[in-house]
Amino acid sequence: MADLVGILQLLGAGSVGAVVTQYVGAGPERRQARAAVRSAMTELDEAVWSQGETDEWPRLRKGLHAFESAAMVAGVRREVSDWYVTTRIAFFYESRRSYEQHPDTDFGGGIVSRYVRGLNEANYVVYQALWHPQRSRFLWRRRLKAAKTAARTAAADSPSLLRRLDESERPL
Repeated sequence: MADLVGILQLLGAGSVGAVVTQYVGAGPERRQARAAVRSAMTELDEAVWSQGETDEWPRLRKGLHAFESAAMVAGVRREVSDWYVTTRIAFFYESRRSYEQHPDTDFGGGIVSRYVRGLNEANYVVYQALWHPQRSRFLWRRRLKAAKTAARTAAADSPSLLRRLDESERPL
């Protein structure tokens, strides 16, 4: 009987030690994964602004793939990263449309600020998933729905932008 108790204590201590070690050891990896997502978001945010060049779509696509890969490693839910990607594609097309209307290298390619505010709600959802993954596990659906509503409300008077947000298939 004493041997059984000793074995159970040893197994219990080993299990607790393994859980604690895994949790403590994963901290630096989680920070690196979050940093990679932030870096990919920065790269992608620079790629969405059109300047009338012919290589803009491949640059955007490269940024989209980098973000999706980093988000997957960091544990961001697919629905959240998909919405972020959808808003970035909508940014790109709206910027491209704006540049075609006003082909000025200094001021062309801009987007109306209310569209920017509405579409940037997707940033908030991604940030919440990155920095508060435990809390985000329960609230991500509500936050994603609020971000989609804000984007669609902001883009209600732009049929081309609203159409881009509602497209279910991304042309990648």
